[in-house]
Amino acid sequence: MHASLHQRLKATPLSVAMPASIHDEYPAGPLTPPDMPVGAPNGSTEDAASSLLTAIHVLSTERAALAHLERLYQTDGLAQENLVRAVDKIVRTIQNGGKLVFCGVGKSGKIARKIEATMNSLGIFSMFLHPTEALHGDLGVIREKDTLLLISFSGRTQELLLFLPHIPPTVPIIAITSHTHPSACPLISFQSPDMAISLPAPIHEDEESSFGLSAPTSSTTVALALGDALALATAQRLHKSPDRGPAEVFKSFHPGGAIGAATAAAATAATTPMSMLSTSPLNSTSSDYLQSRPLDDGSQTQQKQDLISNRFVPFHKIPNVSGHGTRLLDILLTAVQNPDAKSWVSISHSTSSTASTSLVIPRHLRSLTTTHNVDMTLSSISTSGISVSVPQDQFFCVPASSTLNEVRRLVSDNDQVSVIAGVDESNPDIILGVMEVEELWSD
Repeated sequence: MHASLHQRLKATPLSVAMPASIHDEYPAGPLTPPDMPVGAPNGSTEDAASSLLTAIHVLSTERAALAHLERLYQTDGLAQENLVRAVDKIVRTIQNGGKLVFCGVGKSGKIARKIEATMNSLGIFSMFLHPTEALHGDLGVIREKDTLLLISFSGRTQELLLFLPHIPPTVPIIAITSHTHPSACPLISFQSPDMAISLPAPIHEDEESSFGLSAPTSSTTVALALGDALALATAQRLHKSPDRGPAEVFKSFHPGGAIGAATAAAATAATTPMSMLSTSPLNSTSSDYLQSRPLDDGSQTQQKQDLISNRFVPFHKIPNVSGHGTRLLDILLTAVQNPDAKSWVSISHSTSSTASTSLVIPRHLRSLTTTHNVDMTLSSISTSGISVSVPQDQFFCVPASSTLNEVRRLVSDNDQVSVIAGVDESNPDIILGVMEVEELWSD
């Protein structure tokens, strides 16, 4: 597939009116500030000249970044294959009644929101989900038929790494990052190859070298361009009806503004308001949510939820790592690889004479990733007086058959408890499951 697709792309331009490459139409721009352009206003001050030179340099540099991205997808077989796979995956997701869920943080999150809006305007049902909000209840918007699209230039955004263990295993992941090979991208390096697609969006030089500061500029430009390319390619595959192609779908979703006015002037009275309702993120989400709610009298459910064991993470499913030289990033990646553990990670500590185990609890992990560099080792974090994990001898152990109310009464006057451990009643040394103390009072 690589060879045939590659040859076809090299042989023909996208259309007869379009150059095969950006370089056929425009010469490559310099990577250093150009001379003052001819025709600059007479009497320009030094500040004005400097501003103009800086602006032109930015435009030139970002054009070079786009040309670099274009060359990658013209010449790299793996990038081409993954782009086609991503289009196929999104098309199947929409056709099967699912949606595309975008996720990103900071400037990448803003790019994700823009691409999400473009997808929706082309009839590709999409939503944006902030990873931090997802961990506080919004995970419910992700359904088993959906596809997740992550945007992260580094490919190792802490909030996304914390979020991934909680994604349903049936949900495929598409990642737009700077990494040109999936194995180098922490966000998807441990995912099954058939469930993860890497879309590389590298830049030709780092932004600090280009502009003297590492503000997201060229990196967000290439991510946005790749997202637009993905949206239009998907729309072309998804909308194939002769009278309902991408252009007609786009116009139908723009009843207002200049686009709506132009469409209304040329359109007949047969509009399609129901199609708008069917692809509206708000209406569809509400409908899905209502359909998924269980219909029962609540008595059996309440009785089941009263048992503390129903909230435990099984102890045998918690992965273990060595405490020697382990970085915070290693803990995050271990959590991603073991979604059943819900971000719990066990750490083994050993000396010449003793061995012990402690647990990194999800709440601590989330806190650490917001206050520390992920390349810091656990030992260096601990030496600063910050608690990284909870030793096993500090677990608050209760019989696994206890009810929530019973345990609440036991710990209500003890503000030192952070981990509740459910133990086997016949052998209290066997831990069956654990939970954070805050979950005792959560709904």
